[in-house]
Amino acid sequence: MTAETASNDVLAQGYRRARAITRQHATTYFWGTQLLDSAKRPHVYAVYALCRLADDIVDNPPTPGIDAATALRDFHERFMEHVRGQDATDPVLAAAANTVDVTGIPLACFDRFFAAMTLDLTQTTWDSWEHLRDEYMEGSAAVIGEMMLPVLRPLTPQALHPARNLGLAFQLTNFLRDVGEDLDRGRLYLPADELAAFGVDPWARSVTPQWKAFLAKQIQRNRALYADAETGVAMLPPDAARCVGAAIAMYRRILVEIEDADYDVFTRRVRVPGARKTALVTTRLARSALPDIDSPLRVSHQPPPQQLESTWREAMIPRIEEALRRSQQRDPGGWHVIGASTDIGRARSELRVISGREITVWRDGAGALRAGPGACPHMGAALQHCPVAGDQILCRWHGLALPHRGLGWQPIPAYDDGVLVWVNLPTPGEVTTSAPVVAARPPLDRSVIAVVARPAVCEPQDIVANRLDPWHGSWLHPQAFSHLRVDEAASTPDRLVTEVTFRLGHRFGVPVVAEFSCPDARTIAMHITDGEGTGSVVETHATALGTAHDGLPRTMMTEATIAYSPRRGFQASRPAAPLIAAGMRQVARRLWDDDLAYAQRRYLIRRSADF
Repeated sequence: MTAETASNDVLAQGYRRARAITRQHATTYFWGTQLLDSAKRPHVYAVYALCRLADDIVDNPPTPGIDAATALRDFHERFMEHVRGQDATDPVLAAAANTVDVTGIPLACFDRFFAAMTLDLTQTTWDSWEHLRDEYMEGSAAVIGEMMLPVLRPLTPQALHPARNLGLAFQLTNFLRDVGEDLDRGRLYLPADELAAFGVDPWARSVTPQWKAFLAKQIQRNRALYADAETGVAMLPPDAARCVGAAIAMYRRILVEIEDADYDVFTRRVRVPGARKTALVTTRLARSALPDIDSPLRVSHQPPPQQLESTWREAMIPRIEEALRRSQQRDPGGWHVIGASTDIGRARSELRVISGREITVWRDGAGALRAGPGACPHMGAALQHCPVAGDQILCRWHGLALPHRGLGWQPIPAYDDGVLVWVNLPTPGEVTTSAPVVAARPPLDRSVIAVVARPAVCEPQDIVANRLDPWHGSWLHPQAFSHLRVDEAASTPDRLVTEVTFRLGHRFGVPVVAEFSCPDARTIAMHITDGEGTGSVVETHATALGTAHDGLPRTMMTEATIAYSPRRGFQASRPAAPLIAAGMRQVARRLWDDDLAYAQRRYLIRRSADF
């Protein structure tokens, strides 16, 4: 199978689908691949997608009236036809066949894999660990480790044994995590002799002391496999070592989550939270790159609620309101944030609403940001997802190219600051300026950037007011902040200086000094001025969307976190930037669940005149 056999379009589509399949069904695995060289990732996704699709046939035969054995055999044969160049119509199979051709994965590996999948159709229990490992996992797991080696390009042939054990370790973790789901399918991937020795019946789905002891033994076996597999990390190139090392750290954490769930794998599927994955990966990455690095972590135990000092006296309403009043006097110049720079691509336009007015935004042929009214001047069609042709967009109703002279449709000023995109609209009480006021930022090319946006039932000032009350942090977000103190001597009416510890679990934290200020009436920025991440900034922007049918205002909160550190370890972790950014977005969304409730409650109280 070569690129000549399958068109470039088919291959590109196949690799995109393979990536989507990996991301959907193997989030932990997918996160680890983000540390891999970009040229290798598509091949990892292709192998995973092929194996996943085969496994899905075993669990859910795709065609009514065709038994799973026939469907699996047909799938295997179609894959081989793609490998032989006799077929090139299925994008995922074409991508997998191309990966085999490019990387040189032995075809015998796939024969062993499909043999194991076929066995899975009839074999539902296993007599012993040796029976499970040698008869089934050999072809369903150990061989996957072998398939990955030509993709990862190890430095020595001795990487084979650790790679095989890593495949076994990953699958055993899945077996232990998914006991309940497998029972639902009438299968059990646990050694029957050991179940009997412990007096355990998994079909009863009861977490008894005997079950806990049995599962603890399986976890011990699993950890031994990981320990053996980890010896192979040093046998891989740096990018592959980062990827595999991170994957091991995350999968090992699943075992901890099982233990923390008191070995209950029947009622729910345990997961490693995204923030925990980010911490595991970045810690692993920094340590592997710079093992002697000075850590910014400090032992800082999270105090329980009964030991927290109340902050209601410090959070004086007149003080917060005066800071808000002063912030509202800072003219934004008619500029409104409409999203992240990455939200606007070059292929089509996007539609946004500001103060009830529809705005369409797109990028022209040179990549420059452009904007205009959101309705077509011909018949009022919404200019959402319109194709871009050079500097113009084409209305999806009749193909009218815009901008167009003589139709009264005038472009709107737009600005891309590298993180966020803005548009300028005439706004009451504001004097139009040529560019928005952008808070001081660290070097973007040496930072990790994450942007989140959430709508709220309130006005922009309520979003700003939430951030002008840092005293709520330790109480409303105890999982994220502790030991918060406002430095009264350093603070001014236009600037709040706080000392706070960002939490990393119950035991550890990162102490910093953070300064809050408002560049304009719709923006508040938090700069880290001392401690880990000095120079980092979190910008919170509030954009009025307009009034909804219920008569209540809607505001879009957009928050940009630009993380930076001069530490060598931070720069060493930059290959994990997509992974770190994903974790940052997850944390920000969780924090704003509470903060939007605060802002919305503040609006309702103001509206009721009880404030």
